[in-house]
Amino acid sequence: MHGLDHIIEPHAGHTARPVTSASLQRIKSAALLWADLAAFVLAGALAYLLADLWRAGAGYPALSENPAGLSLHLGMTGVFSLTLLAWFRSRGHYHRREALADQLPAIFIGCTAALMAAGSIQFATIEVGSRLLTALHWMLLAPLLVGTRLAARQALRSAGLWTSPAVLFSDPGHAPGAGQVIARHDALGVHVQSVVSTRGLSAARLSRMMRQASASGLVVVYAPTPGETGQHEVIRALTLEGVPFLLAPRLGPLPAHAEILNYPLEDVSFIDVRDPLARPLARAAKRGFDILASALLLLALSPVIGAVALAVRADGGPALFRQKRAGRGGKAFDCLKFRSMQLDAEARLDALIATDPAVAAEWSAFQKLRRDPRITPVGRLIRKTNIDELPQLINVLRGEMSLVGPRPMTLPQMDAYGKYLIAYQRVLPGLTGLWQTNGRNQTTFTERARLDAWYVRNWSLWRDFVILIRTVREVLFARGG
Repeated sequence: MHGLDHIIEPHAGHTARPVTSASLQRIKSAALLWADLAAFVLAGALAYLLADLWRAGAGYPALSENPAGLSLHLGMTGVFSLTLLAWFRSRGHYHRREALADQLPAIFIGCTAALMAAGSIQFATIEVGSRLLTALHWMLLAPLLVGTRLAARQALRSAGLWTSPAVLFSDPGHAPGAGQVIARHDALGVHVQSVVSTRGLSAARLSRMMRQASASGLVVVYAPTPGETGQHEVIRALTLEGVPFLLAPRLGPLPAHAEILNYPLEDVSFIDVRDPLARPLARAAKRGFDILASALLLLALSPVIGAVALAVRADGGPALFRQKRAGRGGKAFDCLKFRSMQLDAEARLDALIATDPAVAAEWSAFQKLRRDPRITPVGRLIRKTNIDELPQLINVLRGEMSLVGPRPMTLPQMDAYGKYLIAYQRVLPGLTGLWQTNGRNQTTFTERARLDAWYVRNWSLWRDFVILIRTVREVLFARGG
């Protein structure tokens, strides 16, 4: 652990101060705000261009020949744009330390609400203005907002202005874990410059050190352990003095949707934890989407499926490989895949594990082999592109799997799943899931089980949509092996 005095005490004769976390935050907030303004301008320009091109092709007069309609459109756009910016600011989009994925629901909800409001006004005016222009503007705005925010964040990272130096105050036993979480999550926008042990420090001393660190321009991160003496006094002192800090308490694996309930005149908060799966309408919508999407994908990909089946059968074996996998409630089902291994794959695996300790250790940790000698040449290609899993669309259509969920495990793997098995059995296994988008072959089986449990605790239709989008990215760029 490093001491703090040499970092936060000013040196005599030096008046220049480094860029503080507050200054960096102002720069980031301004950059993100300007990125949104750029998106609004681009949406307006593109909508005008596309609407004018369509009108010219359809034989309608140009938009410029209808000044009343343009005035109505500009007036509505200005009012609703300012309203959206104010709403984004109230949601913390320009200052909160969160991932862009967490801001997407607000972006799409805001743009949809603006589209509905503007559309209602547009239709009420009957012949004034262009309805196409109005629709295009708000439909283009959402993806443009995402794009400009991504560009702004990347520009800030390239300029070294995204992360602020931080001091982590924590017990020595908890500090490494907290530091690793901060390092893994770039969206926090901080990097730990120094770690200060809280062990043996009084609440008054710890509060003073945090106050000094904040005053020197550093971000204060406080990660107390559950039984840490004086943590309530420290938090009370910092909040009373208005010292900004990041609090990272160890509360256990709470779901992201848990709500903090505060009651007047009390210093005690309650956390309302609900079951995300106890929403029948949302689960019905998920099943309906699974049926529709799997049916359409099977129809659209039928030429690919047929060609792959013929290629796999070229060695004289069957095209499909059926294996018993654990489904919802522990019920076994036949999981379908294109056969990618030699016909005696199971016997070869047993022989490899028995004769090669390195292979045995790798299989024990990952339940996969990175360089599996049992895979055929065709199998290697279809695995690389994830085509081998296309037959599982049939499992999805039959209701044995879902498009998104924990990846189906083999029956012998159930014992290795440990304490997370109960979460796995509450949902349908998925064609893709968090494991697919978070490392795959670089992820141990234990970590895979933890990711699956996190998914069940935090399930939502929106999170399924994000996982599907990330899966497309993983497939296109062949990440994770």
